[in-house]
Amino acid sequence: MGTEETHALGYERVDDDPNTSVLLATMDATARWEATLELREWERHQLRLRRGQRLLDVGCGLGDAALALAADLGEAGELVGVDVSNEMVAVAQSRAIAARCQVRFSVGDAVALDEPDGYFDVVRSERTLQWITDPEAAVAEMARVLRPGGLVSLVDTDWSTFAIDVGDDDLAGRVREAMRNERARPSNIGSRLPDLVRSCGFELVAETASTQSWNGWNPDESPAPNGCFSMSSLADDLIETGQLSPSERQGFVSTIHQAARDDRFSMALTMFAVIAGVPKTAG
Repeated sequence: MGTEETHALGYERVDDDPNTSVLLATMDATARWEATLELREWERHQLRLRRGQRLLDVGCGLGDAALALAADLGEAGELVGVDVSNEMVAVAQSRAIAARCQVRFSVGDAVALDEPDGYFDVVRSERTLQWITDPEAAVAEMARVLRPGGLVSLVDTDWSTFAIDVGDDDLAGRVREAMRNERARPSNIGSRLPDLVRSCGFELVAETASTQSWNGWNPDESPAPNGCFSMSSLADDLIETGQLSPSERQGFVSTIHQAARDDRFSMALTMFAVIAGVPKTAG
């Protein structure tokens, strides 16, 4: 991500963000997280996709996850990706062309999908629900477009699990409280996925979790740990949630940077995943 200042990872309005290029680069970086790769491999094993099936990726982003599943569906299959961002869909389309992959990427709304009832065999959504004001409505839409017996695959973050260790318990506590209360979006949706799918009429098939950790970061070489936000952005979040005063901002950032230089820095964040099915008797 070079020397660009990574601001808060806000994907609600990517196209309106002055740092769109940073957000897109961060998407690629987070796709390479060990936890992301582990959960995608688990998902693929659980879904056991077959040739000729139809799959919808809600919140497809840059299309990398969808494109990785294309071969499992074969030429007779159908792969569709939907995202609210024009910028992301454009990148996804260009990557599909470069990969010579038949995928239909389009701009759309997760809570009002422009797809027919009971059409897809599988619907997946990765790290998308946390940015949606009404995740229940989005999952209900996924249920609508799935055939009876179809599967939904959800992967999402629980920001209440975010932890930072720089040898300062007060600092760590402030970060923890800020992440629990951050913004109005359902940022703790990850751990709620099992209850969410059940409330939308699905039968839970499997669930798992994976924790992404960061250490060995040099703040003099990069403003942020790999695929994460900068510490100045984190400070801004704490100010927004009342856990930090503006006058404390520089000291907060400096404390973390110095801890990283002294090899006393670590962070961790847990993502959760579920596979659930539409009852075959669904009408």
